Amino acid sequence: MNILIVTADPRGQSFAATLADRYAAGASAAAAAVVEHADLAREGFDPRMTGADLAHYRGEGALPAEIRREQQRVERADVVILAFPVYWWSMPALLKGWIDRVFTTGWAFGGSDRFAGPLSQKKVRLIATASGGPRLYDRHGYRTAMAAQIEHGVFHFSGVKDVATHFFFDVETRDEAARLRNLAAAEDLGRTLGARPAGAALPGAA
Repeated sequence: MNILIVTADPRGQSFAATLADRYAAGASAAAAAVVEHADLAREGFDPRMTGADLAHYRGEGALPAEIRREQQRVERADVVILAFPVYWWSMPALLKGWIDRVFTTGWAFGGSDRFAGPLSQKKVRLIATASGGPRLYDRHGYRTAMAAQIEHGVFHFSGVKDVATHFFFDVETRDEAARLRNLAAAEDLGRTLGARPAGAALPGAA
């Protein structure tokens, strides 16, 4: 199994990235895995759409080489993990810009059958850290909103059938016991990657 972990935290190793590493460690314990990291902040990825990006979208130019390299990283992976803190019911701008530029027409969408495209057999897991608690998310419909805009609006539209979001709550409380529970839950989720249906979660992890 090949796992790609994509992170976008300018501070370096965020808690979301640590959870993703634990998730990958759990998956590796269940089945041999090779893990590749795409640290977008450290690598200096530019999330802004360029003239060349738009020309390619309109069929008037070639795909930029740096974008093709990002696509190849995704193509090598069986499992793509996006690890991020929740910003305004969504993901940070750097990670969203990576999707904007990398999920191009003819690759992620716009083909004759996106469900037979290069993303169709991928498993996608979103590891999202939240400063609030699960009751807050349920009361305001955050989970439903994020599922609509990210799971369905990005990944289902791109032909991915196996996608799930795992929320980890109250990460800014400085509660060491809660931090350890979240880390253990992430590793347990990774161990069950092959057997657990998409969307299922362990208690306290979603």
